[in-house]
Parts: sequence; C-alpha cells; structure tokens
Amino acid sequence: MSEPPRACNGSEALCARALSEIAIAVAHNAMNVEAEGWLLPNQHLGYEDQVVDGIRGFMLDVHDDAGVATLCHGDCGLGSEPLLDALIRLRLLLEARPYDVFVLILQDEIEPPGIVDAFEASGLLPRVIGGIEPWPTLSQLIAADTRLLVTHEGARPDAPAWYHATYELAWDNDYAAASVEDFGCDVLRGDRGHEVFLLNHFLTNPLASEALAAEANPADVLLEHIERCEAEAGQRVDWIAVDFYDVGDVLSVVESLNQR
Repeated sequence: MSEPPRACNGSEALCARALSEIAIAVAHNAMNVEAEGWLLPNQHLGYEDQVVDGIRGFMLDVHDDAGVATLCHGDCGLGSEPLLDALIRLRLLLEARPYDVFVLILQDEIEPPGIVDAFEASGLLPRVIGGIEPWPTLSQLIAADTRLLVTHEGARPDAPAWYHATYELAWDNDYAAASVEDFGCDVLRGDRGHEVFLLNHFLTNPLASEALAAEANPADVLLEHIERCEAEAGQRVDWIAVDFYDVGDVLSVVESLNQR
C-alpha cells in the first residue's frame, strides 16, 4: 500500500474543519461487494480499494446469524462477513492511514452488546470517537488518534456513548428512488436542525445495479440533486451515500464540494 498523504483526508484544507463540515463519499452497503463473491452487490470493490479510491464513509448492515454479529444484506445466503472480521479490516486501514478519518453508519438489526463485543475484540475501540459536542476538527481527531465515528440507525437508549444515534446527529432524504426523477430532498429521518445532511443518492429498481449507477452517478445528475436539496434545505450536503461509487463522477464531485 502506498504511503498515505500527510493531510486530513487527503487535503490540508480540511484539517481545520469539523467532521460535520466536510463532504464524505459513503459506500452504501459497503460490505456487499462483487469482488468478494456477494450476490446482488452494491459495490464492485472491498473496503481496502474503497479507501484507496477516496471512500471515507461505510454503510454496513448488521444481523444476528446463528448468534454471531454478521454483515448481510437481508439474506445472509447471498453473502456475509462476520462483523469482527470487517472491523479488523477497518482497524488495519486506519493504522495504515494515520491522517484519515472514517465514518461508519450501521443499520443495526441486533442489540448493542453484540456490536460492542465485536468492537472490543477487534482492537478498534481506541480509535473510536467519543464525545462530539462540539464537533471536533479533523486535525483534533488525527492528533488524538480517534478517527472513526460510529453511528447506528436503531433506537438504542442503552448504547455506549461512542455508539452514536445516526439521526440525532444527522438527517437524510428518502432512499427509495427507482429513477433519477425520483431523487428527492424531503426529510426521511432526523431533523433539519441537525448539523449533518446525509444525502441518499442511489437507485433501486428493483435492485441496485451498475447500469442504474451509471444513470445516478454522472456529475451533472449528482450536482443537480445536491444543489436542489441544498437550496431547499438551506444547508450544505455533507455525506453522500452511493452505489458503485467507481461508476461515474462521485469522487470528483465530493472533492469539488470540499473546495467550497
């Protein structure tokens, strides 16, 4: 693996910005990877290639499979990976890239103890971001070597402090879009008063596909969605969730957003 750049997520300009103030490309169903044999994938490449290419956010679905916290996309027969194994891979990536900050968004279909056990066993907990009030800057997170924000979608009042509720920090738009014309900006979860705007920008008709990503991910389509939602919400888009991020112009668009 090549030496990572000595900057904050690849850019000196981001170092003074809070984690809530930067654009991040998020791999939707990041575990559901064609190259690793998953059926009906959402991505071509695994976490390691995702990070090298510029992905800094990962959406993962966690289920209970025979008592083991396991990443699956609905049916574990279509593909699976123990959560522990995925967390070890992410830990190794963080260790290899000491100037990067990642966001991990879990669709958690199991109770917190199963998640916590996997984090403890993976050795990743020392890298996990605790308090975020106020939101820390990237340079502060890098200096402290706490560089992974972990959030969850479920209602978990008994969750540890580092296991943040996604929609207490962020809000998102509807993820159900079958065509480009369906891309909307209305609030689905969370409140517009939250600092992070998570834009769902992927097509499902009836499943994800590379062909649909080729419709969704060109710069003109993505920027139109971003600009329309920013104008409607009066708030910048921060995290952008996509399928097949390597199709189209997602990463170059995110880079341009961070130059604003």
